[in-house]
Amino acid sequence: MGTTERLKDARDERKALAVKRLLSVIMVFVVLIACYLFINSSFFSVGTVIIQGNKYISNEEVLAIVGIPGKINIFRLDTRDAKSRLVKDLRVADAEVVRKFPATVVISVKERQPYAYAATSYGFAELDEKGIVLAAFKTLKQLNVPIITGVNLGNAYIGDCVDNPALQATLSYLAGLSENSLNQLSEVNISDPLQIRALTINSVQIRLGTQDHLFDKAVKTNQIMGEIGDKKSLAESIDMRYATPYIKFKSN
Repeated sequence: MGTTERLKDARDERKALAVKRLLSVIMVFVVLIACYLFINSSFFSVGTVIIQGNKYISNEEVLAIVGIPGKINIFRLDTRDAKSRLVKDLRVADAEVVRKFPATVVISVKERQPYAYAATSYGFAELDEKGIVLAAFKTLKQLNVPIITGVNLGNAYIGDCVDNPALQATLSYLAGLSENSLNQLSEVNISDPLQIRALTINSVQIRLGTQDHLFDKAVKTNQIMGEIGDKKSLAESIDMRYATPYIKFKSN
C-alpha cells in the first residue's frame, strides 16, 4: 500500500471516529433532554401528601405551615425549607419531610404535647410540661387536657414560659401520668400549694398534698387507676399524701 493510500485511510478513520464522537455527544444530549423533560413532567407532580404523628395539629394546619402548592414537581420541593417551616411552629418539637417517588411526600411530625390549660387575662393558655404556652384561646370549647385552677397567668402568651413553682410541679405530675390516667382528669386545683387537689371526670378527688414529689405521685396514680379499673365510679377520693395511698369508696 502506498503512502497516499495510507494517509487517506488514516483520514477516513479520523473522520469516522469524529462522527462516532459527535453521534455519542448528540445521543447523550438527547438522553439528557429526555431525562429533563421526564423529571419535569406531570408524572412527578406531587399527588399524595401523607401526614403522620400529629394529634393536636390538624392535617390542614400542617399543610398550611409547610406551604406545599397544589401542583409542584417532587424534585423541586425543598424538603429542608418545609421542615424549617414546621419546627418554627411552637407546637412542633421536631419534623421530617421525605420524598417517596414518584409523587408522594411524607411529613412526620413530633408535637410538643399539651398537658393543661390555665386561665389568663385574655382567656386560657395551653401549656406543655415545661410551662411553655403553646396556644391561646378566648374560650375553651372542649377540654382535651385538664384545666389547672387556682392560678391566673396574667398576660402570658404564646412562646412565654410560666414561672410558677406550684404550676411547674403540677405539670410535672401531669407529664408523669399515662395517657389513660391523664384522660381521666378534668381539673387540678393549686390555689393552696400545700393542698393540691385533682378531680377526675367521675368526680373522684385526688388529694396530692404539697408540690413535693409530684412526679412520684403520678406513678402511684397510674398504678391506682389501673387497679381500681371499672370501680372508678365507686371511689370517692384517693389520698396520695401518705406513703401508701388511701382509697375511700362511696358508702352504700
